[in-house]
Amino acid sequence: MRKVLLYICSVFILGGMTSCEDFLDKREDVGLTEDDIFRDYYSLRGFLDQSFNQLENVMVMDNWENGRAFVGLFADEMATTDNSSAVFTLHSGNWLSNAKSNTTFEIGNGGSTAISRSYKALRINNRIINDIDKAPLTPEQKNEILGQAYFYRSWFYFQVIKRYGGMPIIDKVFEGGDDDIPRMTYHESHDWMMEDIQKAIYMLPDSWDDPNYGRPTKIAAMALKEWAQLFDASPLMQNDLNSTENKGYDTERAKSAAKSAYEVIRYMDGSKSAPYPYGLASKEEYTNVFYFKYPPVHQPEYIWVKRQFPNAANQNQKRTIRTFWQYEDLAFGSGPDGNSMCCPSLNIVNMFDKKGADGIYYPIDDPRSGYALDYAHKPFEDRDPRFYNNILLPGTTWGHYADGRTYYITTYKGGAAYQHMLTQKDCNKRMFTGFMCKKFMWPECNQYLEKNNPNCWWDYRFLTIYIRASQIYLDYAEALFEGCGSATATIEGCPISAAEAINILRRRIGLTDLPSDIVADPDKFRAAYRRERAVELMFENHRWWDIRRWMILEETFKDTYPIKGALFTPRESNHGSITDKSTLTYDYEQIDITPEVRSFTKKNYWYPLPQHDVDALNNLQQNPYW
Repeated sequence: MRKVLLYICSVFILGGMTSCEDFLDKREDVGLTEDDIFRDYYSLRGFLDQSFNQLENVMVMDNWENGRAFVGLFADEMATTDNSSAVFTLHSGNWLSNAKSNTTFEIGNGGSTAISRSYKALRINNRIINDIDKAPLTPEQKNEILGQAYFYRSWFYFQVIKRYGGMPIIDKVFEGGDDDIPRMTYHESHDWMMEDIQKAIYMLPDSWDDPNYGRPTKIAAMALKEWAQLFDASPLMQNDLNSTENKGYDTERAKSAAKSAYEVIRYMDGSKSAPYPYGLASKEEYTNVFYFKYPPVHQPEYIWVKRQFPNAANQNQKRTIRTFWQYEDLAFGSGPDGNSMCCPSLNIVNMFDKKGADGIYYPIDDPRSGYALDYAHKPFEDRDPRFYNNILLPGTTWGHYADGRTYYITTYKGGAAYQHMLTQKDCNKRMFTGFMCKKFMWPECNQYLEKNNPNCWWDYRFLTIYIRASQIYLDYAEALFEGCGSATATIEGCPISAAEAINILRRRIGLTDLPSDIVADPDKFRAAYRRERAVELMFENHRWWDIRRWMILEETFKDTYPIKGALFTPRESNHGSITDKSTLTYDYEQIDITPEVRSFTKKNYWYPLPQHDVDALNNLQQNPYW
């Protein structure tokens, strides 16, 4: 057993040392011979588990190449205070201008972009699928390995086509000279991928034992199926290789996605007695979806997450919190790690409903909400309860110092954090939006408390969540509505309406149902389910992909400075001497976050293929406008 474990560890280490961006990743498999890979069940599973290493770890900072950039910075969810972030290359929209192989415009992970990591994983799983009979396996072992391999092959192919659009079928190990094959349309690529997902659903188990928790399961494959089908039905994906036009949804494909999503909901409903039941978190459990006491790893709503092997500990958790979520006074340090922070935008804050005088929650642009960004209207009171789970406001009580004194968030004008921002060289000319992210952070994780509790950064754990139960309801609502054109319609296989699916999510967190006039108006309901998606899946690596597949990129970023913030100015002239900062009141002003540009045009709906590969391969067609 020790020999097997050493072998598996060496596979992980060797897998992490390689970095290649070539088309279809024509590499030898980290020096392993065929006998090494197919020797027995354990060696083959060790090779398969390299796929896990290639998954994006989007919630965790694991290297400097990301430029301290969180995935929420891609879209309109956040602004960054770091003045040297690699995300600015992405924001420029000129994604082929980078001299490093013309492929590094996307934020990387572990030294590689998601695209290059996907190619490595595709090669690994193609080798397993095509040559599995070379390994001495029992029928059960073969099924277990193949189920995971089909899942990973479809997962990583999905990562490629949601960026590039339709691609060639990648179903074998390319050795060079055999890879100059034509691209397919998105629908053709998707239809081929569905064959793998169906096999994975059939082969994968309902659950794994605890040491193997985190491997893909049957429900993970079912959820991937409906998610991929929703993309396939979306406006962007209706284009061929030569066009980028908004052609609307494919209604029949949308109905198929809705039916698949309801199958996942039905499966969750039947899992209540399973070792790891699936379903929506209650209002009381909601926070622990995003950070939790360990053990156990499994939390409410998890369908598939990136569990760190061999346990849930994450070596970079402290650095992630300091770099992504905290300003200098909490994070400490004089360098960029201590001074960078990802600030939620007013754009995303405006997505949260506000309770009107009648007790019903309305979008803030509805007069019935009573919203206005001024002192008299109390704009940040009576908001959707998820607001207080996800967002920190200036003046909020936030833990304490080592001596027990209360700590307050000071991002308001004239506050300590605000003033520091004006002079810190690592944040030169950057701006606070007025808000901080609370979703993945607890009050006890700060450098003051570390003196008394060195483990304060690990009092809770957080993981990259790929798929959770809430997403299934959101996918279902969108797919059914866009397939039927009505928020109240049902079809065979979809017994609850799109509006009811959204209301189920809202009720469980303490919100009222969507107002009836919003449900009755197709345009208003479309805006409502998209708002609901933005709020529920905030900062979870969805918004960027959603605004692209919906083809609202240009609309979302039409302003010269599209990312907005709120300037909080204390009404108390002596605010500096007031001990209890939570008593401060503010005047508010919407501001442009001027360093935050999003220079996107129609060409940015699809990522460009590496130009050197397009030049070298006769059949590799570049995407439109590149």
